[in-house]
Amino acid sequence: MKLGCINSCWFGSKVEYFEGLHKIKEIGYDTIDIFPEFSFQSYDLKKIKDICKSLDLPIISMVSAYPEMISLEAHIRRYAIDSYKKLIDMGVFLEAESLLIVLGEYIWEKNVVAPEIQWGYAVEAAKELSEYAAKCDMNVHVELEPFKYSLVNDIDTMEKFLADVNMPNCLANVDLGHLHVQGIPASEIGRLKGKIGGVHLSDNDGTVHNDWPTGRGNADIAGYLQEVRNAGFDGVVSCELEFSPEPDKIVEWVAECYTETDKLMNQLHMRESLSISK
Repeated sequence: MKLGCINSCWFGSKVEYFEGLHKIKEIGYDTIDIFPEFSFQSYDLKKIKDICKSLDLPIISMVSAYPEMISLEAHIRRYAIDSYKKLIDMGVFLEAESLLIVLGEYIWEKNVVAPEIQWGYAVEAAKELSEYAAKCDMNVHVELEPFKYSLVNDIDTMEKFLADVNMPNCLANVDLGHLHVQGIPASEIGRLKGKIGGVHLSDNDGTVHNDWPTGRGNADIAGYLQEVRNAGFDGVVSCELEFSPEPDKIVEWVAECYTETDKLMNQLHMRESLSISK
């Protein structure tokens, strides 16, 4: 497996966007996931592509969150879907492999508006995005979220959602930190065998979505990683560290996450091929 980093780790810090690309490589990560600025122009994307190519830092995924896909207002849903399509277009230019989508949460605690209606909006949107992505030879990854009213927040809802979308390029993104917050044991991951497109990694205390570096919390990262491998996944594990409570120390956080995760993955013999090739 390879170890990557989502460049949203620099959110809220003083690390400038393009400088952050260099720092991710300097720390030692193999790949990068791009959380782009929606205002980026063609020359900004070219700069990202040129920097990453010069650093030998492959761009794996385009990442963003448009929970408005399940809005009650049709024009808002359309804006969210079209925004994601723009990210797919950016990803084609950047040679990314996938688009990560976040479905959002049921409004009003599932009252007033029937949950099935919002679920239907999400399925409809994901199907349209998957069809568009397929034309671009890209996948769509659905993130499992750790919040009470998230549409997809456990293995049951992930299985059902992927089945309802029913597109071969619509796959699960398994966020190990989110599983821990939800109290989902590692053994449950096997239910998604053959359906895992991506993996996010961070640590937490089991009660809050902390996004800590590996080892700072009590998540069973080793157990989760083993079960991800047992489920047939051998792609990129991307570290997700957003909105650090200590933004002035974010570089140290990102480096710590790399060091501790790399060490753990080597102990589990998940990075031997990379070590040999180097």
